[in-house]
Amino acid sequence: MKRATRQSIARIAVALGLAGGMACAAKAQANPDQMPRLGETTAEFEARMKGLARPASPTAPSSVMIPADGSGHFYVEAAVNGTRVRMMVDTGATGVVLSKEDARRIGFNPQPSDFTARSETANGIVAVAPIMLKEVAVGGVLVSDVPAIVHSDSRFQGSLLGMSFLSKLSHVEVRAGRLVLRR
Repeated sequence: MKRATRQSIARIAVALGLAGGMACAAKAQANPDQMPRLGETTAEFEARMKGLARPASPTAPSSVMIPADGSGHFYVEAAVNGTRVRMMVDTGATGVVLSKEDARRIGFNPQPSDFTARSETANGIVAVAPIMLKEVAVGGVLVSDVPAIVHSDSRFQGSLLGMSFLSKLSHVEVRAGRLVLRR
């Protein structure tokens, strides 16, 4: 086969490969939830695609240690329904509390009519929207079916990891500036 013919065939193969890749990339951009997430195992990806809970890993730790920040608060990067959410651990909060923005990021977009409950906060009584979280994970500690509320005040910027999560654990301990959570 002539060199020019081989080069032409190679160019066509590369063009077809790139076109196929662009189609996959366009499909992934249209619905990014159909693509594996960074750090997600094949079993976790397949379970997520089927709407199942994340499979338990036999080697996954069942406890996590969180150091306090400079002001003595404990912040975690929780995976809420598969989406990372920065939360402050708050044993004084009855439940998990999500800001409107965090709720939208994980797929909840409550309408004004959804704010049917009232909650007493340090700043007074506020309307909240009750929701159920499929799963909340902090490190290797995973809890399913966690009741939560969405805070109605858009000035409420942070989300709280409260007792509706913490009470489902076998052990919660604060000692020497560290919080230990154990399933």
